[in-house]
Amino acid sequence: MKIIDIESWERKKAYKWFSAFSNPTYAVTVRLDITEYINFKKANNRNFYADFLYLVVKALNTVPALRQRIEDCGVVEYEAPNPSITVLMPNQTFETCKIPYKQNADDFVKTVREYIDYTQKFGGNKDFNDDKNDVYYFSCLPWLDYVQISDPIPDDIKNASIPRISWGKYVEENERWKITLNVTVNHALVDGKHVSDAINQIQKNINECKSIL
Repeated sequence: MKIIDIESWERKKAYKWFSAFSNPTYAVTVRLDITEYINFKKANNRNFYADFLYLVVKALNTVPALRQRIEDCGVVEYEAPNPSITVLMPNQTFETCKIPYKQNADDFVKTVREYIDYTQKFGGNKDFNDDKNDVYYFSCLPWLDYVQISDPIPDDIKNASIPRISWGKYVEENERWKITLNVTVNHALVDGKHVSDAINQIQKNINECKSIL
């Protein structure tokens, strides 16, 4: 983690401007083509959720602005934030589970399964329960192919600096497989160019999934 010197930061003006807003967040929703991954998944019996989570987090971590958070000490940049996901419990409620990000895809997929299994059995986090903001918040609606979604944003400026990512049900359209992805960010830290870079990298990772996973 590194602390950013706001006074010499190239985003000083934008940061101070948007930080004064009561809600400085905005969302971008896109339609992704995941045909390459679905074909790969079918041929190799892969787990969609863990694989897709890895491809997305790997892409987000390539964009420094997406790794920045507002903390008590100011603005910081984390090296590789971890996914914090929602887990569907047996009683149809949800629990939050923070999962350590792994650079190796196989290690990450295995870890996702272990942490989800633990949360569904015992609730809470397996062994990674801290209050650091070095996370991305993830949720998904695999039962619904939606075109737009919004996230509830707390008044807490630190929590509101954490990107929120969600996706819906993947469906077949004209012999291609598509999925809706939504990314919500804080404009004090993240501009449209940064979001575009991240989303384009996500699509690139999907296209190149055979060599990544």
